[in-house]
Amino acid sequence: MGTYLHTGQISPSFRGKILSQNVSSSFILSISMSFYLGLLATFTANFLGMEVKAIDMILISLIGGVLSAFFMLAFTIATAFFSYRLGWDPDNVTTPLITLVGDVITLPLLFFSMSFILIINYQQKMLLFAFFIILGIISVILPFSKISIPYCKRIVMESIPILLACGLLSTFSGSLLGGSFKGLIGIAGILTMVPAFLEDGGAIGGILAARFSSALHLGSMHYSKFPPKKAQKMFLSMHVIGLVVFSLIGIFAYIISIVVGIDVLPVHEMVIVSVIAGELLIVVVNFVAYYTSITSFKFGLDPDNVTIPIITSIMDILGTACLIAVLLLFGII
Repeated sequence: MGTYLHTGQISPSFRGKILSQNVSSSFILSISMSFYLGLLATFTANFLGMEVKAIDMILISLIGGVLSAFFMLAFTIATAFFSYRLGWDPDNVTTPLITLVGDVITLPLLFFSMSFILIINYQQKMLLFAFFIILGIISVILPFSKISIPYCKRIVMESIPILLACGLLSTFSGSLLGGSFKGLIGIAGILTMVPAFLEDGGAIGGILAARFSSALHLGSMHYSKFPPKKAQKMFLSMHVIGLVVFSLIGIFAYIISIVVGIDVLPVHEMVIVSVIAGELLIVVVNFVAYYTSITSFKFGLDPDNVTIPIITSIMDILGTACLIAVLLLFGII
């Protein structure tokens, strides 16, 4: 949305072909990816020795995904338009807020979906599944129809391969990181900071990716093997933001641990660990965002469809790895 607003392709008026096709593509991707993630979750659960039914997992994913899409689309469009009207840069506003609201909304909706699926009978599940199959067929056909050219088709065709790969990586990253989290459980108070640490790291990466995309589309930044001065200034601004954000994460994690009665490291150690791990994470994210954006743009792909999904999918692994590296460096684990 930020790129379209910056380039003047859309105005903050809640109407227009580009906006409607972006909304359509988002729903198509939500339905497609929800079905795919439901299958992945089934395979992963069975691999880990859990007994689950494929139809239950797929329906939970589909219901949760579609409901989330309604809320998140409305919130995303409203946030982008209102921030633009206020003279703010949507690239700096929408990504962190979407990350936060997405976490707040998605998990409760998944639990709601699970509760709903558990109380209905098999026939009702099959009817619901048939309904989603019809939606899925429409989702496959719609991007290739005349009404979806050019924006909806391009978004779907560019996003699907990236989202398939990112979904696979995100699904299996939890099991890959299981051993790491077992090591973190014994560390006083550190687990308290992990969710906020990963979320804010992803938000910073998302802001950077959105700004790179807008700069490339506007022509204010061009392909270069080494990041130009404009990119370096963006890197520096992210590090300054990181100093504030990750310091607060360490402080709040300490306060929360004290309030709930968890043994915790001294506040200065919590802040030091959070800041150093966060700054290390930003260094990695800077280069991932830059080179992913310019490479996708060089090959004619829209960085908006590529960079943020990649950063989001690798954030759990990168963030946890940086946190563990700092803990090992200081001999805490």
